[in-house]
Amino acid sequence: MRTRARRSVVARRLTLLLIAALVAACTYNGVWNARHADQAGSRALLDGDDSAAVRSFALAAAAAETVLARNPASKWTPEALTLAGRALAFSGDCGRALTRLDAARASLRDPLARDRASLAAGWCLLRQARYSESLAQLEPLQQSRDHDVATLAARWTARAFLAEGNADAAARVLLQTDTGAAEWTLARDAADRGEIARAESLLVRRIEDRDLRPALIPLLGDLWLRGDTATAYRLATRAARSRGQAELRAAAAVAIAERLIDAGRGLDARALLAPVPKLSSDSLVVGRAKDAMLALDLRDLPTLDEIERVARREGSVSGRSAYAVLLARVLAAEDTATGAGRFLAAEVLRDSLVARRAARQLFVSLPTGSPLAPKGWLAAAAMTPDSAALWVATVRSRWPDSPYLAALDGKPSTDTLAVAADTLLRAAWERAIVIYTDSVAARRGRTAAPAVSQ
Repeated sequence: MRTRARRSVVARRLTLLLIAALVAACTYNGVWNARHADQAGSRALLDGDDSAAVRSFALAAAAAETVLARNPASKWTPEALTLAGRALAFSGDCGRALTRLDAARASLRDPLARDRASLAAGWCLLRQARYSESLAQLEPLQQSRDHDVATLAARWTARAFLAEGNADAAARVLLQTDTGAAEWTLARDAADRGEIARAESLLVRRIEDRDLRPALIPLLGDLWLRGDTATAYRLATRAARSRGQAELRAAAAVAIAERLIDAGRGLDARALLAPVPKLSSDSLVVGRAKDAMLALDLRDLPTLDEIERVARREGSVSGRSAYAVLLARVLAAEDTATGAGRFLAAEVLRDSLVARRAARQLFVSLPTGSPLAPKGWLAAAAMTPDSAALWVATVRSRWPDSPYLAALDGKPSTDTLAVAADTLLRAAWERAIVIYTDSVAARRGRTAAPAVSQ
């Protein structure tokens, strides 16, 4: 009996030891995952790639928070608190981050770990516009023995000075670590303040120094959206022709070329897009460039048949333009005696491809007896300002009682033909979209189709 009892005690002890070992292993694995994601996020911060940083730190936060939830008191707790606080800070949750970081700094003995926690706290204070408090955290960290901490502390110290309106102090800070970062930061600040000439001068100097950075792409977009389209175009062209990093040259070219196409500046867009396939190995960037080039090729073609022929010739292209052609083809093929499919196909050509000639040809080809015919002719008139009056006159002579003509004249109409026409369009769309979705899935190897709206 004693032997059996002793064996039972030993077995229980072994079980407890095994459970403890498993818990420790799981805890270490969680800390390792958080540490690895934190390192990836730090590299992205140093590279100026905020989107990638947020993604990495979100993973770090999930791993570190899991460790703290499962084992809140262990030898790994201080590091887990630091990793969780940093991850929350750099992924945008500063409220929770500061709580974690305060707890971490209260228990950390390693000065470098304390520096990393203080850096995240300084960042959060900067994000919360508490600039004096932020500077109190960040300025001493410029002397950290962790080079990455010192570099980021210098950048964010400069940003805090800029927020306080002290650009000279910001420049002095940045010049001590990275001349390029100084000018990129000052350029961003100048653009935000509307000092476009100064921003452009600083960016030109960076481009000529082959110092392209990911921050260029959103900055170009912001300049364009603010109406400084000429500046954005000049900078994108200069960047694309520079000797800087090829992927960023390609991304800058595509970003502005797409906006040029929307603005009707096809020749300028084509010049930017042409070199992209040779510059970039990023399939997404190259795909966007090829799709934009396809859109330019299709824009002035006279018929849907011609558009299909050119699109088939560029069969490897997949993107917004290629799928718009597919949708237009499906709609036209599903046409009925009412012309509903043709009308919808014309709208796709007009709105998604800006292929006005082909859209106009479809709009005016609807059966004369269709309730959609006057609607189609009026749509064609809206795309032909120089001769719109003649097109409207045709509608008045052929369909004088059309509810669409009454709406154009600002008159009330109780005609049920408009309701019937909308019903025809809805039915045609619902039939075609099923075929379109299946076609895209087959083309992509049974993946989901891109969203389309009507």
